[in-house]
Amino acid sequence: MNVSPSNTQQLPMITDMTERKRVVGHVLKYELYRHRDISDRLTDLLDIKDQPDAFNRSTWDILFYLMQCHLQEMVPSVTDIYLSTNLSKGTAITGLAELERRNAVRKVRDQMDGRRRRIDISKRVAELLEHFVAECGARLGQPFEVGPQAPTSETPAESVSPEPLIDLLNRLSHELRTPLTAIVGFSEMIAEETLGPVQPNGYAEYARNIRRAASQLLVSLNDTVDTTLADHGVGIPLGPLVYIDLEEIVDSACRAAAGVAQRKGVILRRKWGSTKVRTLADSERMTQAIRKLVDATVASTGRGQTIDIETGIDQRGMLALKIISPESSTTPRPSNPNAPIGTPDGTNLAKCMPLIRAIAEAHGGDIMIQQDGPRRHILSLRLPKDGPKSR
Repeated sequence: MNVSPSNTQQLPMITDMTERKRVVGHVLKYELYRHRDISDRLTDLLDIKDQPDAFNRSTWDILFYLMQCHLQEMVPSVTDIYLSTNLSKGTAITGLAELERRNAVRKVRDQMDGRRRRIDISKRVAELLEHFVAECGARLGQPFEVGPQAPTSETPAESVSPEPLIDLLNRLSHELRTPLTAIVGFSEMIAEETLGPVQPNGYAEYARNIRRAASQLLVSLNDTVDTTLADHGVGIPLGPLVYIDLEEIVDSACRAAAGVAQRKGVILRRKWGSTKVRTLADSERMTQAIRKLVDATVASTGRGQTIDIETGIDQRGMLALKIISPESSTTPRPSNPNAPIGTPDGTNLAKCMPLIRAIAEAHGGDIMIQQDGPRRHILSLRLPKDGPKSR
């Protein structure tokens, strides 16, 4: 649907704040970044067709990010822009200069520091965006087009046994893990030149690329199999139990997630307890669960929010990892793959919670979720000090 700007003015603006919030949430998740109509209108409004090379993809990313911020009543700084769009500082400044030249953005005074300036969209772009929101609100009231329904079976889907699927996954994982492990091992030998120099020199780098790709595929395979088994209630097998330093594993997970958190504009704070946190556990499984827990929480948290990660011993004497976030990430919600970095997406804890819970329970622990106020949710992974009672 391509609606001209003149037709958009026939729709009244949304004045009810509750309704507008609902529509804006829909626009941010589904419409703004994939709807061609809004791009066509911006192209006409800003006279982009005359110089398409000057208005490149980076400039579009900046403009759409600023529009998203405007809908969320946020006014970012230049630093916020290049961090959230994953652009270099020079590219962001160049794109902002082009947007300012076309009267698409405006500088506003920082309310906290009058010497600084923040960037907002111009009034004419804001007006166009409001008309687009009004149209999306009108579309929300229309019924969806339902295609032909698949023939229903007399047997409910819930009654189908998952055992064939589980057996298939176990066979596939066994058949694939062995060659993948061999590829990782031999490529590592070549890359490290264990049996002698590799000629020409570029081949060692190729071996490192092969090892990296095979390792990623192996991790993905293991995660897929483990998650599917956990979804069907199948217990997660544990490997050798050793005494692990829980804080060290949490620190490693936080360091691995720090880059993504910084690009998203999420503040990741690590807090340590006063007592050394050690327990008997499967090191690989516990690392897998904690990394998934931290990564999913970061992915599900919006820009400007803070995540506190604490380790210690709770009132019951159990080792506890607490992740305190501003909103619950355990409820599934739609994601928008075209949204810029900094936007909460659908990669949330609801997807990996069965596996995390299964790993915790295999160690004799549990997962507890608490709500402490309207904007404070605490997810606790608790483990016994002495490890699982039985193998």
